[in-house]
Amino acid sequence: MKHLMILSIFFVGLSTFACKSKSSEESASTPTTLGTIPTGDVYKIDAPRTAFKWMAFKPTGSHNGIVPVNGGNVFVKDGNITGGIIDINMAGLEVQGMDGEMKESLQSHLRGTAPGKEEDFFNVGKYPSATFTIVSVTKLENDPVGTHMINGNLTIKDITKPISFKATIDLASGNAMKVTTEPFVIDRTLWDIKYKSKKFFSDLKDDFINDEIKIEITVGAIKE
Repeated sequence: MKHLMILSIFFVGLSTFACKSKSSEESASTPTTLGTIPTGDVYKIDAPRTAFKWMAFKPTGSHNGIVPVNGGNVFVKDGNITGGIIDINMAGLEVQGMDGEMKESLQSHLRGTAPGKEEDFFNVGKYPSATFTIVSVTKLENDPVGTHMINGNLTIKDITKPISFKATIDLASGNAMKVTTEPFVIDRTLWDIKYKSKKFFSDLKDDFINDEIKIEITVGAIKE
């Protein structure tokens, strides 16, 4: 995909998301690796059908939402993804399950648009987008979680880390692509998001936010 995204949806290495987990079937498969220039047919990301769902946790509960995308491209040759990049719209980060002032307050805090809180999370004034770049894709055999393992680089706040996750890739129509994932986990602190992390602050007691964020990705793309 041309320069566009990452979830970095909040987004990719997966601490649980920064380490590739491989089953014996995965290890035996041959990956399709991204070269200098991806080859094949171009599938343009359909932004309205693409999003990174996120869920964050703390002792008193959880929050969830989505991060939309600006666009991107995926390259496919002989039924295999050979590369791509997604441009993630961090400035469009949305909190769901809340309304009114509470929603606006949390949303502006996460985006970094609240005065004095720019550096706590994503600082979208300075870093309005993130990117996810596909490095390699490996076909999985008889895996209940997904048809492929996707390995890539997630860049958030100009910090790039490798991530890997299982996904179900559907190219059956020949003219459209759908990619879905089961929820997987990334460690936010790898991208310098340290706010209320027990890893960096020892006096938080129960007033902390978990480092792990659950991510779930849905991608729609149309062949150009």
